[in-house]
Amino acid sequence: MLRPRFAEWLTHQCLLVHSVPMPVRGQGKPALLHVRLAGRDNALNALRLMLAAMVILEHSRSFIHGPGGTLAYAGGFAVDGFFAISGYLIAGSRSRMGMKPYLWRRALRLMPAFWSTLLLTALVIAPLSASLDGSVYSWSGAGRYVIGNSMLFMPVLGIGDTPSGGYYVGLWNAPLWTLVFEAGAYLFFGLIIAFPGFGARSALSVLACLSALVVVQQAAGLAPWFNPDFARLWSFFAAGVLLWFVREWMPSTPWLVIAASGAVTLMLATSHALYLALAPVPLTFVLLWLGARLPIRSGARNDISYGMYLLGCPLQQLMISAGVAAAVGAAWFAVLSVAVTVPVAWASWLLVERPSMRLRRLVPVVAHPTAVVPVEAVASAR
Repeated sequence: MLRPRFAEWLTHQCLLVHSVPMPVRGQGKPALLHVRLAGRDNALNALRLMLAAMVILEHSRSFIHGPGGTLAYAGGFAVDGFFAISGYLIAGSRSRMGMKPYLWRRALRLMPAFWSTLLLTALVIAPLSASLDGSVYSWSGAGRYVIGNSMLFMPVLGIGDTPSGGYYVGLWNAPLWTLVFEAGAYLFFGLIIAFPGFGARSALSVLACLSALVVVQQAAGLAPWFNPDFARLWSFFAAGVLLWFVREWMPSTPWLVIAASGAVTLMLATSHALYLALAPVPLTFVLLWLGARLPIRSGARNDISYGMYLLGCPLQQLMISAGVAAAVGAAWFAVLSVAVTVPVAWASWLLVERPSMRLRRLVPVVAHPTAVVPVEAVASAR
């Protein structure tokens, strides 16, 4: 017979063992990824800053020598990454609020900085460029540039004869064609995510349809290399949405990230069509994994990546008009392009973007209206 004290101790230990909660799916190590991605304590903004810099670096060469070269798709790859990260973040944002506050916040993030870039280009950069290289500046052309492009469609590319110094004559801001596709993705996915029963399977179906459309376009020769094609960009956006719905299942093992990175690299090196069709999910997973794991916090509170993306191109064209590119060469021009854009993008964040985002309180989030299917529900339905 056990002694009373020993029996009491043994009973206490048994109770301790049985009181420890059993790990459930989504709460173990794999859950760390989506937990780290939920707030600001991650590297997603740092990654977007790197992607914006990649666009500027690619343009540094193409603005001087024209398209082509070994890194011809570097800017396109960066845009793919932008859309992939946006899809993940936008799905989470939409699930927390109704359509009205959601669209209000998206408009505040997208439009004020875009409009200020149009104004800065038309009223400051373009006339300065004309004075430097002797080209013709038109005030009426500046008005058409601002008003005609104000709704993101970018039908007006130049102002008068400016810019005229580089390879792309009459084109002030090459990257802005993507913004209308991003705005469209905000609207389309914001609507369908709210549908009852929309979850991982639905997101996978949307992604499959977009990828199939990409394959058809490539096979039929309907989508040239840099075509501003919504199917390509939306497929990466849809991959981000899909991974948000399965976020609690995302593995955190480094070997899987290495395998996904290798697959994306192989597709980029061998077949552009294969990359467009199959890379959205592995590329998005790699970016989210890096966002959760990298110890970099640049831009976590002051996100200048959007300003870098908007302002890099007109500043580069201005530097070309000033003769900077011809004086220093392509390599140093790339370095100077990033260095010059950073403070201007910082000013855009301080003076335009951050004050604009404070207006989000005008349309408050009052409830949690979106019937987003949790991961557990999707699992039980299988």
